[in-house]
Amino acid sequence: MSPVPDLSSGSSSGSQGKEWPGSVQRMLAIGRLREQAFSGPEWAAVWRKAVESARDAELPDMSLDGALRSAYDAGHLACLALLASHGLRPGGGPGHHEMAFAGAAALGGSILSDLVPDSEEVRLLRAGSMYDPGLADDSDLEPTLGWIRRTLPAIHAALVEANPALATVLESYP
Repeated sequence: MSPVPDLSSGSSSGSQGKEWPGSVQRMLAIGRLREQAFSGPEWAAVWRKAVESARDAELPDMSLDGALRSAYDAGHLACLALLASHGLRPGGGPGHHEMAFAGAAALGGSILSDLVPDSEEVRLLRAGSMYDPGLADDSDLEPTLGWIRRTLPAIHAALVEANPALATVLESYP
C-alpha cells in the first residue's frame, strides 16, 4: 500500500479555520468534540484496527460476546478514524462513544446520515455483553455482522469522498 498522504486541507495537521457542518460546530462548542492534530499514519492505523476488529468479529470460533464487542469496536474505531482524518476527537466524559458516532455521521454527510440510529442496537448489545450477559443471544450475531459489513464500507466511502487519494491507500472491508 502507498503511504498515507499528509492532507493539505488541514485534516492531518489540525483544523484551524476549517468550516464545520452546524452539528459539528455545536459539538465543538459544548466540548463533545475537540480539535486535535493527527498525522495521516496515525489515523490510518486506527482505520486498520477497525478493519482488523471487523475481521475478528467474523471468526468462526469467536464467542458471541467476543464477536459483538469486536463488531462494535470496529464501528467505533472507524468513526474515530474519520474524526481524526478531520483533526477531531471526541471530548471526554459520559457518552464519548456516542459522540464518536454522531461526529462521524455529521462529517460523512448523506453517506452516514443513518449511522447513529443504525448503530443503536449494536451499541446496546455491546453494553449488554459487558453488563448483562443474558441480553444477547445467537440470533443477534448475523444482524450485527450485517451492520458492520454496511458500516465500514460507508465510513470508508466518507473518507475517500473527503480525500479521493485515500482510495488507493486505505484497506477496504470486507
